[in-house]
Amino acid sequence: MKKMLFAILFLLASSFFVSCGNDQTADLTPSLPSKNAQVASAPVSVPKFTPPANSAIDEKKAQQYANASAALILLGEEWSSKIEQAQGEQKVAILQNYDEARDQVCSRVGLAGIAEYNWITNVAAKDSSNADSFAKAGIRLD
Repeated sequence: MKKMLFAILFLLASSFFVSCGNDQTADLTPSLPSKNAQVASAPVSVPKFTPPANSAIDEKKAQQYANASAALILLGEEWSSKIEQAQGEQKVAILQNYDEARDQVCSRVGLAGIAEYNWITNVAAKDSSNADSFAKAGIRLD
């Protein structure tokens, strides 16, 4: 199961393309670092996330968030059918592996796992002072 997880992560990292369909945002397509099969097969360490004292983020963190968002969408598409088709104990195991995969995806793009991704979604994205950082990363906050 872990080999399959890392194969999916490798595919996500190596063939990641998002088309916005808008010429103004074409240059804002998130990019993931390329990974070779050897690196992708080894899990990365997911640091413990401690929320910072303030909700300000820089452009680099906003770009990491944008990359993680796109990768999580692709990961969700890959895993959703597996989760729907699974029954009982198998479904629980798949869901646990999916949570680990989400942590790995976020960590591979520079975040402290899904915990930091969720903090940015729920806290930093709501802070209007971060609008410029998000805009430079190709994310428009409405």
